[in-house]
Amino acid sequence: MNSHTASGTQKPGNIVLFRNEVHTSIAPGVHTIGGQGNSLAIETSKGVVIVDAGPGGKITVNMIENLRKITDATVYAIIYSHGHNGYNSGVGVWKEHARTREENPPILISHERVPLRYARYLETTGLQNWLNGRQFRREFKPYTADAFPLPDITFGEHLTLDCGDRKVELIHSPSETDDSISVWLPEERFLYAGPAVIRSIPNIGTPLRTFRDPVRWAQSLEKLYALNPRIVMPEFGAPIIDADEVRDAFLVPLKALRYLRKEVVDRMNKGMNERAILASMTYPDEMFGHKFMRSIYGCPEYIVRDIWRSENGWWDRNPTTLHPAPPKAAAAAILTALGDPAVLVKHAESLRDKGKVQLALHVIDILANAESDHPQVAEARKLKAELCVSRAKEMTSVVSRNILLSSAEDLLGLPIGANRALDPEFEFSWN
Repeated sequence: MNSHTASGTQKPGNIVLFRNEVHTSIAPGVHTIGGQGNSLAIETSKGVVIVDAGPGGKITVNMIENLRKITDATVYAIIYSHGHNGYNSGVGVWKEHARTREENPPILISHERVPLRYARYLETTGLQNWLNGRQFRREFKPYTADAFPLPDITFGEHLTLDCGDRKVELIHSPSETDDSISVWLPEERFLYAGPAVIRSIPNIGTPLRTFRDPVRWAQSLEKLYALNPRIVMPEFGAPIIDADEVRDAFLVPLKALRYLRKEVVDRMNKGMNERAILASMTYPDEMFGHKFMRSIYGCPEYIVRDIWRSENGWWDRNPTTLHPAPPKAAAAAILTALGDPAVLVKHAESLRDKGKVQLALHVIDILANAESDHPQVAEARKLKAELCVSRAKEMTSVVSRNILLSSAEDLLGLPIGANRALDPEFEFSWN
């Protein structure tokens, strides 16, 4: 088996894309070909089965070039690992490739809920651009329907593809999305687990995303581990082939998710609110210190919040926020109460100088969130932007970093990504 090269240290802006990957054999007739996440090419007697078509443009063209270094066979099918934007926007490029070769277009296969997700994304395109811009630190173009090519075939829980000499099974394994699937080659005991396994802490509770059920994710991990895979391909990073590491890739996150569920539920049953729960949680090193639980993208606090969301409504338990006053009226009242706003700014600066950046953010919020052209409010917003950048440097999660850095630009009235050249440098590797 060749060594896998698809996941060296990545620049923060390219954490989901592998543009120039060398095609690599993982199992007989199974290769990575670059793309968004670990896009795969699986050789069968009926043609090549592609797992995720990539985002389109040069990246998908590069994927096709990589494939043609391996085989000249027809592309028989394209499997959607899940419905997130970009993973299969490049389907049209693959279809055009088939047309130029005078071949039938590939069959498109996904879970039955993918079309529903695509419809939501098109309905909320402005919101999706806003969310993605802040999570990935760049401007996004408005979605169009061609970014979401609909599948030809959908399935519910399980589908076995007729690939001639090779059995290819598709298994519903909801995790990051409710439409996530895994690809299982039983003869080779090869599993592409999709977003269920990512060589870091499960990506649950991401601040800008819809609810991701931790209990359901744990159930998927349990179901996939029961297959007894020999080779596990995560969504990002190198394949997992050591037997002990295969075990840990499933059982450590599974144990951690069940631990978090129990601890959060115990606290909710005592009447604690979300912030009190976050402040009281502990994260044992035996689970959260494991290399497959690194907080490089998500983090434990995110998961705690999604467990809270699974059992609670939107109210934060503060009666003031139940039926709030109009923002401008509240801001005017706060400014009047402050007397001299400069005192608050100085106190926030003092906290910052003592290294208490998060406390400084809480203090400056009283003034920086005001909707006013008061000169002290402008000063407070500038200070808050500086504090966001400082706080970003303290984060291990790239999502937290990016949101803080994007928030700084919002506070300064700058386009998202305008200050990317000034972003703090950090190393990032899915391995």
